[in-house]
Amino acid sequence: MPPTRIINVHTHLHKSQDIDARVKLWRECGLVKVCVQVLTANPAASTYDNAGVLAWMRKHPDIILGFGYVELGPRPDPPEAIDRLKEQGFAGLKFIAPSEPYDHECYYPLYERAQALGMPILFHTGFLAISPSDGPRRVSTDKMRPVRLDTIGRAFPNLRMIMAHLGSPEFHSALSVTDSFANVYGEFSGHSGSKWRETTLRKVFVPLPGANMADPEENQALRWFTKLCFATDNPEPPRWLALSQRLMDELQLPADLQERFWWRNAADVLGLRDALGA
Repeated sequence: MPPTRIINVHTHLHKSQDIDARVKLWRECGLVKVCVQVLTANPAASTYDNAGVLAWMRKHPDIILGFGYVELGPRPDPPEAIDRLKEQGFAGLKFIAPSEPYDHECYYPLYERAQALGMPILFHTGFLAISPSDGPRRVSTDKMRPVRLDTIGRAFPNLRMIMAHLGSPEFHSALSVTDSFANVYGEFSGHSGSKWRETTLRKVFVPLPGANMADPEENQALRWFTKLCFATDNPEPPRWLALSQRLMDELQLPADLQERFWWRNAADVLGLRDALGA
């Protein structure tokens, strides 16, 4: 079934792109909100920093929701950085490439402040593309494993979190965490929405041959998709719209569950239920 509305919880703005044209395409695809994740504090980077995304938020305030970058390197930002992002109008926070594991107590003041301010966090989880700066920053996939959010979820039960890429390649660990915590959701973007990614997702979600597709114990996607959100990362929506629909059709997901995936789960994370009439 075609979605009636869509929220994209994860994309980026690249300086080489025509952003106004992208926003026009988003609207044509039925997107009502797009969470733009900031990846860097470097104003010379190829993607926009917090100030750059803020400018686009102000130009397209009805659709762009900025998730501000918070530094997690050897010298993490103080909690006051989250206060500033909130005051500027950012809807959430982007956490990526930590120098310590996500669940290290050095980050607890950041989580405490985000929870108090109602700022959801989208965590990069799983393997991260290799960068020359990784060595000095002590970046490793182990520090971004999905199980790290288990610790955070126990300590901060009201902190809304989204697990980007569903912890690839540790998908089942990620699904267990989203299933266990009411405040943790996931999204499965990655590999540019390639055939490789679609094959991988089918291995994760499609049940054994002969399964009763109406039984959540056999077709476990009926359970997992209650906590999943639509996301694209870098590709434009059409690729992920088609991939997601093919997957959900194969899984025989009912219309109400597909609607949760397309936008209702994201509305819960973003606190937009009332605004969207959910």
